[in-house]
Amino acid sequence: MKLSELYLLLRRVGLPVTYSHFEKGQVPPLPYICYLEISTDNFKADGKVYQKVTDVDIELYTKKKELDIEDSLEQILNENGIPWDSDEIYINDEKVFKKTYEVRLIQ
Repeated sequence: MKLSELYLLLRRVGLPVTYSHFEKGQVPPLPYICYLEISTDNFKADGKVYQKVTDVDIELYTKKKELDIEDSLEQILNENGIPWDSDEIYINDEKVFKKTYEVRLIQ
């Protein structure tokens, strides 16, 4: 799956979605989603990449714990065969929850 395909899946959650971050002055009201390519772990042999593997973080930002949104996002990932792990923190300075889903895209 390509990043552009992941973007289309994330849009199905019904929230604003952007790559990396929203520009200053363009940040929508909470909740919203940001996603970012973290690293690659490609399958290589003979000096070539045979299969591209990209690790991506999907970050869900909310004002309060939003179980319905989390369930919706997790269901979309599951339905599309995208395994995930997650962790969550509260960013006190910004007064927001950030739940990060770690996924691996294979092309």
